[in-house]
Amino acid sequence: MTLPPASAGFALLAARPSDFESLLALRLRAMRDSLERIGRYDERRARERLAETFDPALTQHIVVDGERVGFMVLTITLHSMRLNHFYIDPTHQRRGIGHQVMVWICAEADRKQLPVELMALKHSRANRFYLRHGFAAVGEGEWDIDYVREPLWPSVRAVRNMWRAFQARDWSAARRLMRDDMASVWWTSGERFETADAFIQAQALYPEGWTIRLIECERLEDGRVMSLVRVDHAPQVFYATSFFKVDDGLIIGIDEYWATAEAPPAWRTPEANAGLVRFDAMDDPRAVPP
Repeated sequence: MTLPPASAGFALLAARPSDFESLLALRLRAMRDSLERIGRYDERRARERLAETFDPALTQHIVVDGERVGFMVLTITLHSMRLNHFYIDPTHQRRGIGHQVMVWICAEADRKQLPVELMALKHSRANRFYLRHGFAAVGEGEWDIDYVREPLWPSVRAVRNMWRAFQARDWSAARRLMRDDMASVWWTSGERFETADAFIQAQALYPEGWTIRLIECERLEDGRVMSLVRVDHAPQVFYATSFFKVDDGLIIGIDEYWATAEAPPAWRTPEANAGLVRFDAMDDPRAVPP
């Protein structure tokens, strides 16, 4: 495993067999609230579960400023990366350490073109954390949820970079991601931009005050890239589902479908439909800056 650079904001230190008890104590501190919330806090079971996968050769202390603040167990095979354990001590949480480590893990996965697999306890705050970092729930057991993050294809990276450039209002950077003859169709308004320059001009002229939140960006089996973004532009909120054609790292075609967020009609209520639950769509952990 390649060690993180100094600029990553943390270091990794190999564990020793004698570290088991201290690692177990850290795991219990990190998971206690979540486990007690569902009535599953059991120190004996926690010990057995950690012992099942404890391998000092694969276990790394997470070190910040010379202090051990967490640990992880990351297994790398020819076909995947498996994050069996990942904990930050509660006294060091909410400082961005977990984010820094996960960004590095995802970058390593992209470099190796490997998916990252992991499992998170149901109802734990960790679920929102993994969703924010591009993981998708692919399975569910009695107590846990299985997640996978697929590596970014070059075509996906081009689309993500486009949305990032849009949010930064860096129109030159966005334009460099597009072939000159790129065509874009806005189907909901019946508009077609026949060149990349025309498309970029429309973005630059759009009335200010908007913020982009990227919800999904995935490569489809036919090679296209699908993205879903939320555009917050008070007092309205819009969703854009876009399908991109990318060739040799350049966007050559876009089909977009826009929708306006709105309240459900008066007839559609939880009282009238026992299986309906209202929720706050703005509280989507996947919706992050591009």
